Amino acid sequence: MKTIKLAVIGCGNRGTVYAGYSLLHPDAARVCYACDTSKDRLEAFGAMFTLSPDRLYTDASEMLEALADVDLVVVSTNDDSHFAIAKEVLERKHHCLLEKPMSPQVWECVELVRLAEQNGVSLILGHVLRYTPVFSTIHQLVHTERAIGDLVAIHHSENVSIDHLVHSYVRGNFRNLSPIILAKSCHDLDILCWLTGKRCKKVSSFGHLDFFTEEHAPEGSAYRCLDCAVESTCPFSAVKRYLGSDTGWPTSMISVDTSLEARTRALRETGYGVCAFRSDNTVANHQVVNLEFEDRITVSFVLSGFNTVETREIRLMGTKGDIFANMEENYIRVRTFGSHEDRVIRPPMIHIGSHGGGDFLLMQDVVTRLQNNDMHQAKTQASLSLESHLIAFAAEHARASDTVVQLKDFARKISSQTIGK
Repeated sequence: MKTIKLAVIGCGNRGTVYAGYSLLHPDAARVCYACDTSKDRLEAFGAMFTLSPDRLYTDASEMLEALADVDLVVVSTNDDSHFAIAKEVLERKHHCLLEKPMSPQVWECVELVRLAEQNGVSLILGHVLRYTPVFSTIHQLVHTERAIGDLVAIHHSENVSIDHLVHSYVRGNFRNLSPIILAKSCHDLDILCWLTGKRCKKVSSFGHLDFFTEEHAPEGSAYRCLDCAVESTCPFSAVKRYLGSDTGWPTSMISVDTSLEARTRALRETGYGVCAFRSDNTVANHQVVNLEFEDRITVSFVLSGFNTVETREIRLMGTKGDIFANMEENYIRVRTFGSHEDRVIRPPMIHIGSHGGGDFLLMQDVVTRLQNNDMHQAKTQASLSLESHLIAFAAEHARASDTVVQLKDFARKISSQTIGK
């Protein structure tokens, strides 16, 4: 089989995760080019994937100009740069794997789908949940086995741990770029579209940023945790979080150099050292989204960062029974009406990467499809995943305006705006 050649733009956590597939299967895929605006991060990535200096770039356009015989470009930069980079990738007629979300601007999402179709290439979204064993099994139970009859309702919750919330959405890269419902949960919304198999009709949403704000800062606290008189008693202390013995994620994200000196400097100079109550974060820290799909299927989705344990839980209710699942526990329980026995399923575990093995399985699928020249069959084509982005934007509009959004009208309005760009 052909060895798939990869170019990676954005060598942080997600880019490294996707590229890591090549280290596990060097005969199937190989990283040939890399680009990142951080020279330290780029050099570390180059060393990990044994790239010569002439294959390392700090400017995406320069790298794309130099590409030769590359099969897939992975774009995993910050959300606000996705559109410009992915647009150039598609216009140069390269297949593209784009980390979620497509863009913080809804019209740019629509435009990227159009550009992929216009240039005859595939735009694949990093909606890895479709590939996870738990959600793949649930999809089979609902649609192939029809284990619970006709689907009536779904309740889904994404329980983000408090540590993850504070690291990424209070202090980190995602604190003010995109609505959290888009940045964190567009692939949860994608899963709900996939599991219902229907089009969404209506969206309402409620949620707030109402805890990690300056008015809740402890008395006597300082702007930076390193200078704070009450740091030792604060559960959100950056000193406790980043200056301990654990240098894995998320500590590894604050500095390429994980020495104590470098980490301390990062807390002094970057947003990761700012008091959790004094950051410039703007995204909600809890949100509920209510959806009505075709066939009057109702869905409630809860996103909250106030959890000690990070997990996803879902309950699907049908005319013949219900399904409950916990993703992190790799547990699915099926109950049917009139039966007193539970059917418990524990899908095969994938102990590679994050998202229950979804990262690895997405890359495996994309690489195999590139080898077989059938990328059009990929599960997370942007044309399929666009609806989840539209729902996320509609949910944020509904939350901000305290209205119920008719998704068809919302999409029509976006389409007319895109044409005018």
